Parts: sequence; structure tokens; C-alpha cells
Amino acid sequence: MYRLIFSIVLIAFITSLGSAQDLGSSNKLFGKDAPKKDAPRKSVSKNSNTRKTATRKVKKPISPDRTAAAKISVTKKAPVKASSAKLSPEQTAKLKADAADALKAGDLSAAETKYREVVKNTPEDAEAKLALSGILATPVPVMDLADRYEEAMDLAKSVTEKEPSNAAAFERLGVAREMLGLVGPETENAYRTAVRLAPDNAVNYAYLARLLRRNGNTAGAAEMDASAATRARGAAQIADIAAILQSEQRYPAAERLLIAAVQSEPKNARALRLLGISRVANGEVADGIANLKASLAADMSNFDTYSSLASAYLRTSDLANAENILLRGSRFAHNYEKPVLARQLEQLGDAYSRAGKGDEARRSYKLALTYQPERETVLAKLK
Repeated sequence: MYRLIFSIVLIAFITSLGSAQDLGSSNKLFGKDAPKKDAPRKSVSKNSNTRKTATRKVKKPISPDRTAAAKISVTKKAPVKASSAKLSPEQTAKLKADAADALKAGDLSAAETKYREVVKNTPEDAEAKLALSGILATPVPVMDLADRYEEAMDLAKSVTEKEPSNAAAFERLGVAREMLGLVGPETENAYRTAVRLAPDNAVNYAYLARLLRRNGNTAGAAEMDASAATRARGAAQIADIAAILQSEQRYPAAERLLIAAVQSEPKNARALRLLGISRVANGEVADGIANLKASLAADMSNFDTYSSLASAYLRTSDLANAENILLRGSRFAHNYEKPVLARQLEQLGDAYSRAGKGDEARRSYKLALTYQPERETVLAKLK
């Protein structure tokens, strides 16, 4: 029922969930927060529990931590009911393990299908419900995006009702509500409940900080930022916090955290990738490229890293390297990532065209169509 509203806000919302306001003097923990090349600033008005539309468009240097930023093939699901042919406990355990492996590999579509099967057969499985909620709350440009967010919210809420001490459920509930544009007291209460139930989980504080900053409470946000930073343990958790900061385009703050993460775990592929993204966004392009290359050395199968590195090369007009990276990364692009690959190949073709290299431009455009044959902008350029 929210589809019409979210068709307007989709592009801007994927780019940034929260305000791009720097912490500045309100958060001395992170220090001065002015990037060398600022991303465009956005202002977000205070909101209650009503859904809002937005008209702003934001150009982002490189996508932040993006599990998926392209269309995935999904269908609207009916309310979950127990299956007549119920899985055995062993079958359920294997299906959950396979779903977790698919999610870790970045195959959201496969993970969603498997988690749906688990939930259909065992509706009381809170772990599977929350995993599915997390997948559905991932921003992807599909027509039923609002329906997916609402389903994510309903799944998380059902767990909070049956397990009122489940901190992860309240975190998922807060995230899903925020994705729906519900940023009022009920969403804040969900995050605060998660903090209360799991006071040592740094990520909950980071989510709450984002919401408070979005609602104009910079002092409260700074306090939560400090709590998140002091409680963060290990590169993986620091990367989670940095991804939240990047969703607000707060790249300098993210960079400072990620430097510490990489120092503690020099081969953590995700931390290296996020650090590279932050550095490129902050104008430290050479250092960012080095971090992205290091991330690929640690994990050569993550399409996001190839995509981010190609964007960095395009930013510096290093077209040959951009093309090479896109070709290498194409082997690891899942179906829902192929439109992203097509878009970048189109950008590469545009860059070749501006450089007067018509043959190379046409080659890039034709290659883009192999990944998204219906891409009208490319078809028009090949006429």
C-alpha cells in the first residue's frame, strides 16, 4: 500500500538513509568531519510516524556498503503458513545453513528463497524470520519495495511480540520502520529497546545515532556515536558501524573507524572495501584504490569490490583499468547485480565517447546490453 510513495523516494533513499550532517563539534570522538571532497549535503526535516516523500536527488561518489543495488527477481508472498509437508528438523537445519551460506556469498535471491521455505515450514523459527527480515529490508529498486519493507517490519514485530527480550528483533524492527520512512517515537523506542536489551552491542547505538541525527537531535546522536565507538569490538563490528555511517554519507567518520579496524585485521576484506570507499569519497583516491585492491586480494569473489574499484578508476579517467576490472568482476555478478554492471559499462562507454574513442565506446555499450538487454539509454546510443 506504500508503493506509490516509495516510487518517488527510491533513488534518493538507496543513496542515503539519513542526514549527511557532519558530527563536527557535536562529536569530538570522531573529530572534524569535513571530507576533502564533500558529498552533496542533504537536509531531512523532522518526521513523526507518517510516511514521507522526498524530491531531492543525491549524487554519490561510490555506493556505500551495498548488499544489492540492483533489481532482484522477487514475487509478493502470501502470509506465511505452515507447510502441509513439514520439513524434518535435519532438513530445516540444512536449509538454514544453506540460506546462511547464500547470504554470506551475497546471493540474496537464493538466501531469501531458502529462508522463506524455512519460515513457511516452521513459522515459530525466530532466527529465520529475522534473517528474512534483514534481506527484505535491503534497499533494491523494485516496484514492490515498500511491500518488502512492510513484510520485513511485520516479521520483526512478530518476533518482538513472542520474544520481548530479543534485542536483535527490536533492531530489525527499527531498521525496517526506518526504511519505510517511519522515524518517529515508535522507531526510536525500538532502537532504545535493542540498546537496553543488549547494552554491549555497538551496532544498536549506531542505528539509534542515525535516527536521532535524522530527527535533528545532534547532541543525542553524538552521545550514541561515542557509545558505539567505545563498545565496538573487532573489525567485523566496526565495519557494521562504518556501513551505517556511510549510509549517511559520513565518510570521514567512517574512515577513522575503519583505519583502526584494518590495523587490527589487515586482511579483513569488508573493512578494506569500506575503507577504500570512504577514502575515494573523501578525495583520497589513490589510497582508496589501494585499499580496494587489497580487499580483492583478500576476497576475489565480491562483485561490490570490483564495482567500487571500477568507479574509482572512472573517477580518475583511467578507462583501461576500469574496463579490465568490470570484465573481471562480471564473473561474480549475481543476477540482481547485472543491472549495476550494465550501468557502469554504460558509464565507461560514455567516458570513452567523451575521449573521442568511438570504437571502445560502442564495445562498452554492446557489452552493457549483454547484462541488461532492455537498457533503453544504451539502445539509444547505439542507434
